[in-house]
Amino acid sequence: MKTWMFIIYLLTSCSFVSFAQAPKPFLLTHIVYPDTDDYSKLFVEIYTELGFKVELIPTPSLRGLILLNNDVVDADVLRLGLIAKTYPNVIVVQPKLQSATLSLICSKGVPCDRSILRNEKISILANSRMLALLEDGEFKSVHVENELFSSVLEMLKAGRYNYAIYVIDDVIEKQFDQDLQVVELKKISINHVIHKKHIGLLPQIQEKIRSKLPELTRRRLENSHSK
Repeated sequence: MKTWMFIIYLLTSCSFVSFAQAPKPFLLTHIVYPDTDDYSKLFVEIYTELGFKVELIPTPSLRGLILLNNDVVDADVLRLGLIAKTYPNVIVVQPKLQSATLSLICSKGVPCDRSILRNEKISILANSRMLALLEDGEFKSVHVENELFSSVLEMLKAGRYNYAIYVIDDVIEKQFDQDLQVVELKKISINHVIHKKHIGLLPQIQEKIRSKLPELTRRRLENSHSK
């Protein structure tokens, strides 16, 4: 009898230990954007190392920040720091992942300069939060809301639109070949963002970013040069 009781005790104890050590779920959103898969993999790795079971969720740009601010998800892979910091429950993590440029991109053969932003007869694809980064009163064109970065270049090259506001980083800059024109509007930074409930993890997250980011940046640059 004692032997059976001991076996039952061991089984229930092992089950309890296994349950207690099960990784906690961690919801990580990301926007679909050229050449950012490496960043998604980086943060899945980081949060797995921190003891979480990570679920990666693709979301449109604005919706991702709303979900994060409302505590529906735990973090987002990368966002424009200037936009993310306007959400009260979102922490912009330093160091930045990379620098980028808010740009006006134009189809080949159309006028393309900063004055296009003030032309009330021209339609421009843009995310409304990006427009907030421009100077007050600078944008007077017809705003066509677009939350899907992955579709912007295709729509311009297909002739559906001639203009868009877009974020260009150093690695994807080469994609803007003879088919498109580019006007730089503003230098910006791209950062990882977390919900403020995870502020206790911030030092560990920052340490892991500093440790892993240089190698990721080197690899992305090498890959861009080989394409």
